[in-house]
Amino acid sequence: MTRIVPIEKSIDYRSTIRNSEEIHRILDQCPEPIVSTDCPCRNRTDILGIRECKDKYPINDSCFQIGAFGEYFLRRGQRKKLEREEAHRLVDRYANLGLVFTTENTKDRNRFIICFCCECCCSLLRGMTRFEDKNEACNAKSNYIAAINLELCKGCNLCVERCKFHAITVENKKLSVNPDRCYGCGVCAVTCPTEAMKLHRIERSDTYADAIELTDTIYHENKG
Repeated sequence: MTRIVPIEKSIDYRSTIRNSEEIHRILDQCPEPIVSTDCPCRNRTDILGIRECKDKYPINDSCFQIGAFGEYFLRRGQRKKLEREEAHRLVDRYANLGLVFTTENTKDRNRFIICFCCECCCSLLRGMTRFEDKNEACNAKSNYIAAINLELCKGCNLCVERCKFHAITVENKKLSVNPDRCYGCGVCAVTCPTEAMKLHRIERSDTYADAIELTDTIYHENKG
């Protein structure tokens, strides 16, 4: 149902970028209102007292409800409507923090939600990072993959620390990316001090035209 989308600054300049596959372009095209709400996943684990990222990632204003979903939350008097520029600023902040962006796996500009996910609380990412061999299909990978320019790399290993999916490893003081583990989120590249790490385009997952085509495909796959 959902897919990972990177931020443009993490993508190599020679790669094709489509409007439905980069978070700032999605924000520019999505219908209003854009409403910020608390992250339900981090809120749940916080209430239960089992939250692992308590001093690392925010709960407040870390989910965006879009269009009809945004109108629903506004009618309930919950949270606030964001101007697009304010939403863009929050996206940049969350990218630097290391959160992973997910939204519906469609090309349609009419979206409902944009999530900023952590690996420990998110109901999807937690399964993907801890049981990845059993959860390949729960969230579509982006059509990008991380690649390292070893000539630019200074060996700070910041990208290793930031990767949620344990796709980047160090061997003989050289970094390498496991393409099977990489989801193309761009978390590794956003804060690379030498820009040695970038996302390069690789076609590896389908993006559906709209929610009807997406849910119809899932229905027939499950039925089969």
